Amino acid sequence: MQWAQHGTYTLEWQGDILVTRLTGEWNDVAALNLHRDARSLWQARGGQQWGLLTDAREWGGGTPECFDAWWAFFEEGVAAGMLAATDVLPSMLHALIVSQLAERASRMVRYRRSQSVDDALAWLAGQGLRTR
Repeated sequence: MQWAQHGTYTLEWQGDILVTRLTGEWNDVAALNLHRDARSLWQARGGQQWGLLTDAREWGGGTPECFDAWWAFFEEGVAAGMLAATDVLPSMLHALIVSQLAERASRMVRYRRSQSVDDALAWLAGQGLRTR
């Protein structure tokens, strides 16, 4: 059975930063589609190092399967040159929801939770990544 995607995203490069904007409540189909689309973007960069900024201020959460699919995206991103990652979340509850993923991420790349998109970009610039 093929499920419909729940939740939406946008992806765009801002310098060396892949900015992902997440909206709505997510299922694994959304995470799998995000992974597919992001892979084509980072592959086009030819192995250059990059950073990930996840703007999840309008994200409502996800199914357990969504988080498994998100982790596969993250691991492949690290293998493809991601050296730093940060996210902006709407609440402390959301931070708690993703705390285990954040812990795992911090063991693989430079990771930080940011207070705003501007804060996130400033931190990523401090990691040696171009933000324009």
